[in-house]
Formats: sequence, C-alpha cells, structure tokens
Amino acid sequence: MNAPLRIALTGMLLLAIALGIGRFLLTPLLPIMQADAGLTLVGGGWLASVNNLGYLAGALLCTVVALPQRRALRWGLVAIALSTAGMGLVHGMVPWLVWRLLAGVAAAVLVVHGIAWSMRRVSASAHPLLEALVFTGTGVGIVVSGVVVAGTQHMGVSSSASWIGFGLACAVATALIWRTLGRAPPAAAVHDHAATTARPTGPAWTLIAAYGLIGFGYVIPATFLPVIAGERLHLPALREWFWPLYGAATVVLTLLLPRILRHIDNRSALAGTCISMIAGIALILAWPSIVGLALATMLIGGVLMPIVMVVMREARLLMPHDHTRLIAALTTAFGVGQIVGPLTAAWLAARQHSFDAPLMIAALTLIAASGLVLVRTRGVAVPVGETQR
Repeated sequence: MNAPLRIALTGMLLLAIALGIGRFLLTPLLPIMQADAGLTLVGGGWLASVNNLGYLAGALLCTVVALPQRRALRWGLVAIALSTAGMGLVHGMVPWLVWRLLAGVAAAVLVVHGIAWSMRRVSASAHPLLEALVFTGTGVGIVVSGVVVAGTQHMGVSSSASWIGFGLACAVATALIWRTLGRAPPAAAVHDHAATTARPTGPAWTLIAAYGLIGFGYVIPATFLPVIAGERLHLPALREWFWPLYGAATVVLTLLLPRILRHIDNRSALAGTCISMIAGIALILAWPSIVGLALATMLIGGVLMPIVMVVMREARLLMPHDHTRLIAALTTAFGVGQIVGPLTAAWLAARQHSFDAPLMIAALTLIAASGLVLVRTRGVAVPVGETQR
C-alpha cells in the first residue's frame, strides 16, 4: 500500500473510532438499552449530553494545552476502547456517565489531532480524494456499528455484549495503526498550505458561531434517530436500520464533495448543508412514513461529515500555517451546541410525548446558522470554478 493511501486510511479509522464509536454508538444502542437495561429517554439524553460535555472538555484541552500529537492520538484510542467496553462491564447511570464523559474527551482529542495529523500528511499528495477518504471515517464507523447492532438483534445480543464487543474491536484497530501514528510527515507537507491561492470568504467568528448552532441542530436527529423512527413508524424491526443508512449517506456525499467544491466556495457549501438538514427535518414532521423517513435520513445524514470537512477546509484558509488551535475553537463551539441539544430534546419529548417540538427548534437553529455562514468579508470572493484546497 502506498504511503498517502495508508495515511488516509489511518485518518479514516481515527475518525471512525472517535465519532462512529466514541460519540455515536449510543444512538443505535439507545432503544436496546431502553428495552434490556431499563434506560429511560431522559437518561439517554443525559448520557448523550455528558458525552458531548466530555467532547467540549477535550476540545478546550486541545485549545489551551499543546498536547504531543502522537501521544494524544494513541492514548485517545486507548481511552475510547476502555470506555466503550466499560459501558458493558458495569450497570447503572453513575458509571455509565463516567464512561461516556471519558469517551467524549477522547473523541475530541482524536478529532482535533486526527484531522490535523491526517491533513498535514495527505495534503502533500495533492489528491483531494484522499482528503475526502479521511472524512468518510465517521460515516464508515456509523455504517459498521449500525449494521452490526441491527443485524445482531434477531440473535438476542444484549446491549452490554454489544458495548464490550465494540470496545474489543477498537482495541484491535488501535493495535493495527499504533506504529503508523508515529511516522513523521513529509517535509513538503509543512509548506503545502502557503501555496494555495484560495482565500477565506468570511470572518472566523461567524464560522465559529455557525458551527456551534449546527452542533445543536444536527445532534437532535443524530442522537435520537432510531427512537424517532420507532415513534413515527411503530416498526421496531426497522428502526435500527435507519442509522446505517444515515452513515452510508454521509460516506457517499463526502466522497463527492471535492468535485462539488470545484464550483462553489466553502461558505456556500456549508449553507447548503444546513438547507439539506432543514429539508430532512421538515420531511420527518410532514411525511411520517418509511419513504419519508428514509429520504430525511439521507438528507440529514449525508451532510454530517461534509459539514466538518468544509469547516476544516475554511479553517485551513483562515490560519494556513497552524490551524490546530482554530480547529479546537471550532470543536469547542460545536461541543457546546451538542451538549444543549440532547438534553433539550429529551426533556421536551418526554413532556410532550413527541419529538415534534425538538425537531422544529433544531430547524430554526439551522436557519440561523445558514444566515451566519453567508456573512462575507468585504472585497473577498472565490470565483466559481476555482478549486479550493
């Protein structure tokens, strides 16, 4: 395997473990934990939010402390493997909250340093598809975890066994990439960003604020999608399959994104992702059927990693020499939105016995975010057809 492809696949695996497992494994397992572990909907909201709180803490840690990148990546992987297996080895809200907090911290460290590590090395190859391959990691993690959870339900596999199994899988994956993480970047990669002719089209503060609002808006359907599917369709056998569909959609669109970005700038693409999620939420509310929910899942899930990819591209343009701290600031804002989202949604849904109000609030938040990202810096524009890197 050539070196750039190996680096891209390693970056993909980092994001698959960080977000597909460390962050979002709770989503397909939430209905199962409700059935076999006595977890309430509000309890599920707390588990999601404390994980997001850990994600915020990890992002802040990366903002204020210059962590050694290799150690941060390696120990982040170990922490996710331990915290994932720990969810199945113990029972009760207190230890579950501790494990989800640790997983959130580790996930943020892996996202911040994993993206920086991958981009610094992959950008030297000047191949946009390899960059896209890195960002498919979250979708790959969601697809794999979702298919495994959905496919093992008829076998009677408990939520505890699933947590332990995924923890062991993370440990094996960590062992496979342990040595690769210690490799130094090519010398050409250090100067790569200075050579680009593209420029940011808006100020950093609007990007950070919009990213925080997007964190709130997307996390509600992302956290409760199987529960929403069960509520709308009353078909428990189908509800878990909407989650792997969510991940598959984001893999496809992430791979197509480099071609799309040849024709529009980063900020316009980010506004487009907000519109896609708003349309998906509208479909959930207006067309509660298998077809409507499947289309909504693709509209919302398809843009999950393109959002991150576009924001990180814009961050590289805003701070071309070292964008690790800006990535950390963006991740912090995203984390704040994600903490508030699940708690708000679970509380409202439990009171009203419906996710209609949380979904409408999410849509309004995304409308505000789309307006913020379109705020432009006067006199700066990227012509249509110019390739952004």
